[in-house]
Amino acid sequence: MLSELSPDVVESMLTNQYFGRIGCAANDRVLIEPVAYYYDGHFIYGLTRQGTKTQLLHENPHVAFEIDEVVTPTLWRSVVIEGIFEELKDEDRDDALFLLRQRKIPVFADERFGYPGVDSPTGNKVVYPVVYRIRIGRKTGRCYEYSPDQN
Repeated sequence: MLSELSPDVVESMLTNQYFGRIGCAANDRVLIEPVAYYYDGHFIYGLTRQGTKTQLLHENPHVAFEIDEVVTPTLWRSVVIEGIFEELKDEDRDDALFLLRQRKIPVFADERFGYPGVDSPTGNKVVYPVVYRIRIGRKTGRCYEYSPDQN
């Protein structure tokens, strides 16, 4: 049986999870990718690297963000957010980096994570993070529970 999640359950799920998926689309291309995130009760904050996702998000900042929780094979919960992607700069970026300090962007074996204004490691390709937030427009949550009694 499908049911709506209460606002309290939606908030709890967003607060207690670390990984979600961001969906974006531009120029006849649709992309869904996993991301680590931090939710502060108002925004979704994240780190990523320059690439296809950031290119699409700069062209069309409208995003979908989803998290799931599989409790058992017959019980799952899902939260979907519709919002606007905003790349952060300066003080907003620094504040978000503080919130995201435990989250890491994925890097390849020959790469190292760098920060502007900090000496880069030598001998490696340096990847600088794109720090962003999602301005939440709409949040919905659903739950599915299968019962053998259901027809």
